[in-house]
Amino acid sequence: MDRKDDREILRKGGFAENEVLQLNKLRMDYNAKEQRESQADYRRLEFIRWLVNTGKLSDQIA
Repeated sequence: MDRKDDREILRKGGFAENEVLQLNKLRMDYNAKEQRESQADYRRLEFIRWLVNTGKLSDQIA
């Protein structure tokens, strides 16, 4: 199912056009937020990998 189908289902379910548009914007904002968080997680993991590779971080207790 694509977004056009989703919008049509919402319209048939009684949602007004402005409500459908607001829900679509909410979906896009949520997806953008998820992507930003995913990228941030990836950067943190890369930093930890760099710390381990350079010997600045290990699982040994000092």
